[in-house]
Amino acid sequence: MGFLLDNCHFDRLTSEIINQCQPYTCSKDSGIDSFFHVDNEDNFQDYHEEMMSNSHCFYTEEENPRMVCAFSLASSSLRTDTLSNNKRNRFNRPIPNSKRRSQYPAILIGQLCIFDGFGQKTFGHNIGDEMMDLIKTMVIDPENDNAARYIVVDAINKPEVIDYYRRNGFEFLFTSDEEELAGLHGYNPEESIENEEIPKCKTRLMFFDLIVLRQS
Repeated sequence: MGFLLDNCHFDRLTSEIINQCQPYTCSKDSGIDSFFHVDNEDNFQDYHEEMMSNSHCFYTEEENPRMVCAFSLASSSLRTDTLSNNKRNRFNRPIPNSKRRSQYPAILIGQLCIFDGFGQKTFGHNIGDEMMDLIKTMVIDPENDNAARYIVVDAINKPEVIDYYRRNGFEFLFTSDEEELAGLHGYNPEESIENEEIPKCKTRLMFFDLIVLRQS
């Protein structure tokens, strides 16, 4: 079926699992690496104790298990009142009139990581895509009591990260960096200095509409 389902355990990330799988690292991003360890400040355990997010992981079924990947999820919302009227109308079109709101329930991907040694493709399998498919399945599971129409993520604004989410069906809520800065951060291009370069967002807000999975 896939590398993760065929070769790994799936569980809530805990200090016990971390101790079993040490050492592991995410050399691509020190902040994400720090989040998924217990010996650093502002880690996944802190967020769990404050009831702000839950983290899960896949680790190999071996005598000496290895950490493959991990992610954190939190309850959130997707706001449409920051969109222009035309864009908001287009966004709301698939939703029945009586259910249209200024914000919709969503699940936020807070952090997501594939650890060193398990690149995007491992033994012919795309670990990142498999993980995203399993996140979607987890969120729409009938036994999951947290109803959500969307998955949202503040994706790091790098081509390889954006390409990953777009490949997995995510779309931008705002068309451009400028539009997102104006909608979420109050940026006004008319107040900028003449010929000043438009600032670039550090992250881009993206969403996936889970209803397509219910309809398929």
